[in-house]
Parts: sequence; structure tokens; C-alpha cells
Amino acid sequence: MKATSRLEFLDFLRFIAAFSVMLQHTLEAKSAAFADFCTNYFQFGVFGVTLFFITSGFIIPVSLERNNSLKAFWVSRVFRLFPLYLTSIFVTILFIYFGWIEGSLPSLTAIVANILMVAKFTGQPMLQGLYWTLNLEMLFYLMVTGLFVVKLLKKSVLLAVLALLGALFIGVVGTQVLNLFGSGWGLCFQLATMFVGTVYYRYMTNALSAKAWISVIVLAIAVLFSITYFNLYGKGLPAELGTRSFWPVTNAFFGAYALFSVCFIFRTVSFPSFFLFLGQISYSIYLVQATVLAFTLPHFDNVVLSTLISIGGTILISYFTYHFIEKPSVYFGKQLLKKKSLVPVA
Repeated sequence: MKATSRLEFLDFLRFIAAFSVMLQHTLEAKSAAFADFCTNYFQFGVFGVTLFFITSGFIIPVSLERNNSLKAFWVSRVFRLFPLYLTSIFVTILFIYFGWIEGSLPSLTAIVANILMVAKFTGQPMLQGLYWTLNLEMLFYLMVTGLFVVKLLKKSVLLAVLALLGALFIGVVGTQVLNLFGSGWGLCFQLATMFVGTVYYRYMTNALSAKAWISVIVLAIAVLFSITYFNLYGKGLPAELGTRSFWPVTNAFFGAYALFSVCFIFRTVSFPSFFLFLGQISYSIYLVQATVLAFTLPHFDNVVLSTLISIGGTILISYFTYHFIEKPSVYFGKQLLKKKSLVPVA
């Protein structure tokens, strides 16, 4: 299998993920019919971020192993994520200051926590709600780094199983039996999902058998249904618009696993170039949408008009942020690593 085919499959999934999250945020507040569908049948936002997490798990540990260097890994991650992320934080604070979007100006502590991608775990308010996914990604990077140092990163099946069992313990025993946790089961399962993503890659490179790969996926689905059943089934019914209940959340999690698996199996299939490009700029789409939607949605009552302007505006601005922020910063990071590698060791 060619590497380009694999990258096409990943870019296509990134497009689906970013668009699903954007669709949820755009229509949920404007369309009662869409909000009703999300409340009772399918959560597009949960579906989208789960796709993102499986994709991250698929590629992140491998990128560290490929370079076999913590410095190269972290330099590439910093220049890949932070320039656009810091821009998003700056623009958000600026828009709040001028009253262009709703919100309160954050404290210095909150700003620092957001910049370091740890606000979710330090009790600080996030400047944008969707920043929580980056906080979880950062936790995953730190865990992957530690596993690489102790030479356990290649134990992907064991790591995925342990992560899933940990999510099961917290999500069922911790919440239902010991009453230690009132929430957090979703975060734990999403973290485990990233480790499951790595198992797909190991199977693709013949590092493990089909039996082991399928067994991990079956365990993930079993853990998923157990956690959502005990935490959501029959609770808060009838569900109010916008709330998350058992079936829409479970369907979204399961749908993400199902779509990723199908695309993975048929990974040699080519996808339309337009979708692939949107997949390439998906990080921009994900971050840009938060400010664009907060700025545009309050000004339009018509569902179709607000959707077209919001999504169109997000994609247009993302095109520019990708070309003028993302690409140059990634290139600069690569050049920095090349220069460092040329410096003679004393």
C-alpha cells in the first residue's frame, strides 16, 4: 500500500470530522429540527471529535517512532499546533474586548492555562469550548512521550486494552458503584480511543494479527456501550433540546468507529481532491469556526442564510490561515530541525 493512499484516507476523515463539528455548532442553535435530531438520534459533534481522536492515535505515536527523537517530535508538534492556536486565543480575547462576541475577559491565570493547553485539567475556564479537545490531545502527547522514554510505546495492544479497562473502571465502577466521579467518563473513553487508533496502524504495518486488531475494536465497542448505558440510559428523559442522551451519544461514538474502520479497510480508494484539501485545512477549520460562528450566528435568523455564511466564512478564512499561518510555521519548524541537525557536536 502506498503512503499517499493512507494519507488520502486520513485527510478525508479529517474533513468529515471538522465538517461534522462545524455542522453541529452551526445548526444546533438555529434549527429546532436539527437540535431535535441531535438530541434524540445522533450527536454530530461527538462523532466528529471521536474521528479526530482515532486519527490522532493512528498517526501521532508513529510520527515519534519514525523520527526516533523527542526533540524532533515536540518541535514539529509545537510548530504544527501553537501558531494557529495562539492566534485563535488572541483573536478571541480581542473580539470579547470589543464586544463583537459574547464572553468575559479571562484572568491572566486562565490565559496561561489556555495557552499551555491545560485549562480543562486545572479548573480554568476555556476561552473557546472546543479547546478541550486540544487539552486532551496534549495529555496524549505527554503520555506517548513517557511511553517512548520507557520503551513501551510499541506495546499498542496492551496500552489500548489498559486504557479501555481504565475507562471502563472510571466510567462504570467509579461513577455507578463507588460514586467517585460525577463526570469524566467521556474524556476517559476518548483518551482510550486514541490508543485504539494506534492499533489500526500496527495492523496495517503487519505488526499484529487481524485477530488482535479485531479483538481490540470489539473491546472498545463493548466498553463504549457499557459506559454510555450506565451513565446515560433512561436518565433525563424526555430529553430537552441540546442535552445528550444514550442513543445519540452512543450512535455518534459507534458511527465514528464504524466510518474509520470502513475507510481503513478501503484505504486504497481515492477521494475527491476538494475533500482532501478540506482535510488538509481541517485544523484551521476546527479552530476558526469557534470565533466565526460566535461572530456571525447572532446576526442571522434565517437558518439557511446563517448556515451558508457561517460555514462559507469559516472555510474561506481557514484557507488563508492554513496558507499564511499553518504552512509557514510547519515549514519553519522543519527548517529549524534541519539546521540543528547540521550543528557539529563538540
